[in-house]
Amino acid sequence: MKKTGIIAALLAALLTLSACGAVNPYTPSDDIISYKPVDPSKTVITIGKYAVANTDELEAVLEAKFPQVDFVFTEPDAGDNDIAYMKLMSDGGKLEDIQFCAHIIGTENDFLYDMSGENFTGAFNLSSLDSMSMGGKLYQIPVSNTLMGIAYNKSLFQRNGWQVPADLDELYALCDTIEAAGIRSFVPCLKYFTVDESVAFGLSYDDIFASAENQVRYHSFYSGGGSCKGLLEPAFQAVKNLYDRGYVNADDFSSSVTELRQELYAGKIAMLPSNVSILTFAKDEKPADEIGFIGYPTKTPGQRWMQIAPGNLLSVSAVSMQDAKKKQIILNALEYLTTDEGQTALLNCFPGVSSLKDYPQDTDAISQEAGDCIKNGRIFFADYYASNDLVPAWRQYASGQMTLEDFVAANDAAKPADYLGALNEAPIGTAAEDFTVLDTSLYITDVMREAAGADVALILNGSFFTGNLARIFKGDIRLPSRFVLKSVGSKDYLTTYEITGANLKKLMEHPIIKGAEVNALYACSGLKIKYAPWAPADANVLSLTLADGTAIDDNATYTVAVWAGAIDGRYISAKLQEFPDVGANKDLMTAAIRKAGTISPAHDGRVTLVWD
Repeated sequence: MKKTGIIAALLAALLTLSACGAVNPYTPSDDIISYKPVDPSKTVITIGKYAVANTDELEAVLEAKFPQVDFVFTEPDAGDNDIAYMKLMSDGGKLEDIQFCAHIIGTENDFLYDMSGENFTGAFNLSSLDSMSMGGKLYQIPVSNTLMGIAYNKSLFQRNGWQVPADLDELYALCDTIEAAGIRSFVPCLKYFTVDESVAFGLSYDDIFASAENQVRYHSFYSGGGSCKGLLEPAFQAVKNLYDRGYVNADDFSSSVTELRQELYAGKIAMLPSNVSILTFAKDEKPADEIGFIGYPTKTPGQRWMQIAPGNLLSVSAVSMQDAKKKQIILNALEYLTTDEGQTALLNCFPGVSSLKDYPQDTDAISQEAGDCIKNGRIFFADYYASNDLVPAWRQYASGQMTLEDFVAANDAAKPADYLGALNEAPIGTAAEDFTVLDTSLYITDVMREAAGADVALILNGSFFTGNLARIFKGDIRLPSRFVLKSVGSKDYLTTYEITGANLKKLMEHPIIKGAEVNALYACSGLKIKYAPWAPADANVLSLTLADGTAIDDNATYTVAVWAGAIDGRYISAKLQEFPDVGANKDLMTAAIRKAGTISPAHDGRVTLVWD
């Protein structure tokens, strides 16, 4: 070979190596890190949303401030135990650089960074940081403190000539009027202990928090220094009163807050106890009816109050802070978020009251009544003392199956949530290797398809509502709650539907959840798909066949298994069968993994991801 030929060969080899080295690490062949393009020429900082938020504005503000950084927001909020899942993600080497979550970790740990010595913490109220401190260490900072009140369908009120209740008597009289009209009046999602406690406190403010002496007693009880006997009985009775009056029922202790919100929008529910973030949902989801937000009425006309409690929290991966470059970027970003500009963007994503000392917050921007309550001191602080373990006792007491004496004892024995303790439970099986989120979604669809005897099974991958966000890591499999699906109610059973081939093709390209199209892949069993996550709308699905490569017949009908609500009705020809006996997705997955013992990803090539 001539020298020039050798040089040419070497150059070609170098070019080939360079091309391989330039592969975007966020375009793997077996997973979708983000449905939005990631720029590998910039430093990528990942931000995991273990809390509900529309972060588009925050992302834009951060990237404008730090143009050499691509802030990639991900949806990893699998199940109902964000803290334990964050620990699993860290152990598996997949925890994001920054996390937003809704729960206080409550214990020292080795996977979150201790921010106690960083300069930006000086911008916070000391009391807000004290409530986060664990043995002098600060693993989380308060993004916002949330306000608990009552969301109501303002348009529905106006159409019916109903007035916002001025006091408690008016509230109950209004509820009776609304119920008589065939509309549910006051419907909290009681499957969450935070809602149980907030509703109880809100409806009994005069008897508990109006007295300074009682506030001190509650703090003592909350801190483990006394009994709730002689203090919280009016709060307990307030929830039982809702049951006795027929406003709530046993199903409300296992309902879906997403479904209740949609029913509020539709005028099927008049009032929904909630935190103030429901106004952000309404802003994003744009219901036809206007949604308002008020405080809890008291015995004094015109004196409505709101509860303030810790809301959304920010933490940082300990591993990420071992990278000097990332560490400086993260610290700079956190410093920026304590400026007026950064704080405004943050609170637009996570509505509530700022914890900064000097931030000039426009509280009227939260809601006019929230601003009025804050300005006039009609805010009471009451942090939560129990966990979801107490919810069955709330249901039993409210429905008359437990005495007040026994319920008081149950509250005295209640312990704050031990989120990480869930990882000490016995494993339900073993994974022979790591699963990606997409691998996990495909495994779920295989289990669904077998359980329903369907031609096809589908589940949205990496989509917050009705989709799988979980992944399985190699080794013992714990935390089955990671398989809990958001917005899938207790009666949204695994269901089979008859769908034409033509509509099957359409729904795979255009997933529609609750009337809005979402940007996500339907993971599938029984199909084979070539999918471009970063392509424009109408161009994600590059090819779609049956699993064996056979073309889908537009005129044929196929039996498709999904969780109810995960396919829009316009694609469905007929509903075939429900499968209530398999339970929820968590139950189905737990049973399947236990039966299998050891599981592995399918690796059958049914999904090909195309990133060009």
